[in-house]
Amino acid sequence: MTVDLTQFHDAFFEESFEALDAMEAALLKLDIGAPDPELINTIFRVAHSIKGGSATFGFTEIASFTHSLETLLDELRSATMPVTDQVSDTLLKSVDVMRAMLRAVQAKQPIDAQRVSDLQFDLEVIIATKNAAPAAATPPAVGQAPAPPAAIPAPTPRWQVRFRPYRELMARGNDPLRMLRELHELGEVRAQIDAQHLPPLAEIEPQDCHLAWTLELPGEIAEDAIRQVFDWAEGDCDLTIERLGAAPLAQTAQQPVETPTAPLAAETPAAAPAAPEATPPSAPPAPLAVARAETTAKADAGPGAPADSGSIRVSVDKIDELMNTVGELVITQAMLSQLGGQFEGPQAEQLRAGLGQLERNMRELQESVMRVRMLPISFVFSRFPRMVRDLAHRLGKQIELKLTGEQTELDKTVLEKIGDPLVHLVRNCIDHGIEPPEKRIAAGKPAAGTVHLDAAHRGGNIAVEVSDDGGGLDKDRILAKARSRGLVGANDTLSDAEIYELIFLPGFSTAEKTTDVSGRGVGMDVVRRNVKSLGGKIEVNSQSGRGSRFTITLPLTLAIVDGQSVAVGSETYIVPLISIVESMQLKNGNLSRLSGKGEVFSFRGDYLPIIRLHELFGVAPRTHELHEGLVVVAEGDGCRAGLFVDDLLGQQQVVIKSLETNYGHIEGISGATILGDGSVSLILDVPGLIRVASMRITA
Repeated sequence: MTVDLTQFHDAFFEESFEALDAMEAALLKLDIGAPDPELINTIFRVAHSIKGGSATFGFTEIASFTHSLETLLDELRSATMPVTDQVSDTLLKSVDVMRAMLRAVQAKQPIDAQRVSDLQFDLEVIIATKNAAPAAATPPAVGQAPAPPAAIPAPTPRWQVRFRPYRELMARGNDPLRMLRELHELGEVRAQIDAQHLPPLAEIEPQDCHLAWTLELPGEIAEDAIRQVFDWAEGDCDLTIERLGAAPLAQTAQQPVETPTAPLAAETPAAAPAAPEATPPSAPPAPLAVARAETTAKADAGPGAPADSGSIRVSVDKIDELMNTVGELVITQAMLSQLGGQFEGPQAEQLRAGLGQLERNMRELQESVMRVRMLPISFVFSRFPRMVRDLAHRLGKQIELKLTGEQTELDKTVLEKIGDPLVHLVRNCIDHGIEPPEKRIAAGKPAAGTVHLDAAHRGGNIAVEVSDDGGGLDKDRILAKARSRGLVGANDTLSDAEIYELIFLPGFSTAEKTTDVSGRGVGMDVVRRNVKSLGGKIEVNSQSGRGSRFTITLPLTLAIVDGQSVAVGSETYIVPLISIVESMQLKNGNLSRLSGKGEVFSFRGDYLPIIRLHELFGVAPRTHELHEGLVVVAEGDGCRAGLFVDDLLGQQQVVIKSLETNYGHIEGISGATILGDGSVSLILDVPGLIRVASMRITA
């Protein structure tokens, strides 16, 4: 029976990309000269897993490249080769090449064979250079017989290992030779090879394994250490480990052969004893035709760690469908609750109690589904250590990256879209914020600058901060550039916050020359646009000589918004809470007019424009007098305005329905929701409202 392995391809690619991220993170933590052995083991396990999966699915080019990488990693793991800058850089390049190969195969595109071949050659050169080094052992003098191997005393305890691989062991990416080498690191191994199932040379398949071994390992060695050597072959071999106390095998110790598929019959000991324990085990049963995924274990799990059975991969589309269904249930529940309040009679209280219980259950269900969509922001933060390392090297700067709050969770959709804005901010911090080492030392700072990424929950939202301890924003230079471009009048006086807002204008840049890092003025306006599309906002704080801090405030999810219901005439609108600064009632003396068109009011030392929502939306209000209604001070794109409404109705969570998808784009409206009475309420887009209002004033 032929098993269709293509059904496992998506899982293989997804898990391989996650494993490569873990591999890259481990490589960035390696100390040159004195690496942590566990980090090297983690890197090796990733390469081994991808190699095994690639071989299983027939991705031979990936398996071949990963085999060369695995050989180099094996040298590092056995401490026969030091970790140098060259080795570290080559391994990081290998991660990039493996990602590119996987993406090409996933998209059914040709692999960049030249790039792969060049890097594979570099790997082989590093390995060959190491192997060309003189051996540590001194060979015997001419005519002098080699010293016989030391005999193991009879009473010395020892382990006997019977290792019979199945034929497909190597095809699944496992290497018996490597296992024998690892076993040899635990002590002197005496081996007896069983080649009775070796076919004639003409019938040998290079990827088939036909040999078996009976191995003896003397000394006080933990059984777990021996089992770990063969963990990767679990399910692909017959393995027995037995503790012995009698005399060891009589033959001399043999070194494992250099190629697992090419041991000759002449290498089999001729004088093997006929002891019962040395008898090779019987041939293994034919393996079941079951497709095994070699990459299900997490990349950071230890060798032999069982696959994570506590999780399951679910398509995002299915979760979105579930979220939409829950949203409809929330709306239905709200309608029933509102209807239940109108009932009277002996059973009315019982009905309302049941509806209250339904409301509590619906909220728990809603929160549970939202948690399914939540992922830690570490998925985004993990890309920055490599980026900061490479960028600092290119610019000749010393950068220390500090990450905090990596386990803060937010919606997967928000997570995917916040990556690019953060990349822009971090690149700007490194390029414009952090000074060169000599300039920092002259200013009394450490030579290495610090870039700090932090995430935390604040008031039902998530705040992501990108800060540096560099020179800070140059207010005079920003203002001069804005005046030279006619963005600010020659005599206009701006506050610090208003000056910092200028950097978000399209095409604005103070860079003296354009580079491939930054300076084209296409970064910060893109950052604000992307953050705004997520329903968030960005704020800037900077101190000259001490650094800058950019704070992005985002909703936890795009599916549900916390909003303030406001009444305008007979209509109800939702103002996102993230945009609201304060609600207040104006007095008669607080109002001023500009040129007979615009209205402004005094608010904490500033004059803010008033936006009459009934005029924008063509609704008949309950009152036209400002002192008889309420003003909601809202903020968007760094600007504030007062929204004039009739009344505040209360705060509530609402399920967002896309108006643009179902109807079309309307400036000032970000979406719609269905209220408990079945009516549709529009969700306001505060930055859009401010733009619409300003165009009406200047028209």
